[in-house]
Amino acid sequence: MNLSAMVYPDTFIINGESFRGKRNAKENKVLIPYTNEPEVTIGQHIIQRVGKNEINLKIIDMKLLPNGTLRQGTNHPNMLTLYIENITGNEHMTPTKSNTFNIGSISGDQVQIGEHNHMLVNISITELVEKVAKSGDVQAKSVLKQLLENSTVASIVGAGASALIGLL
Repeated sequence: MNLSAMVYPDTFIINGESFRGKRNAKENKVLIPYTNEPEVTIGQHIIQRVGKNEINLKIIDMKLLPNGTLRQGTNHPNMLTLYIENITGNEHMTPTKSNTFNIGSISGDQVQIGEHNHMLVNISITELVEKVAKSGDVQAKSVLKQLLENSTVASIVGAGASALIGLL
C-alpha cells in the first residue's frame, strides 16, 4: 500500500504539470508537497482531477513552508498551502437573496416604501380626485374624468364614481 497516495490522495494540475496533494474543501485549502517550487500566483486557476471530472479552483492566497512536510507520507521536503475558491462549485450554488428597502417621504401625508426599484405609493381615490381638482391642471382633470366615466372603473368604484366626477 502506497502511504503517499493515502496521505496525499488528490491530483492537481498546475501549469500543465501534475502534483499530488490533499484538498480540505471545508477549509478551502490545498496542501501540496514539493521539492521544486511550483509556479503559482494569486488569482491563478488550477485543476483538481476527481475520477473523470475536473474541478476548477482559483488561488486566493498561498503560503510556502520550507521543510514543512517533515517527509511524512512523501519524499518531498517542502509544503505549499493554497487557499482556494471552488469556481466549479460556485456555478451550481443557489444565489443568496438579500432585501433592500428604500424608504422616502413624498409629502407630509404619504410615505413611499419599496424594495429595490419597485416603489409603492398608497393614496385613496378620493384624495387623488381632490388633489387633481385643486391643482387646476385641465389635462389631469380631463384624463381622470375619462377614467372615472369608464364602465369598468365605474363598476369597480361603484356609486361613488359619480360623486367623484362631481368633485372635478
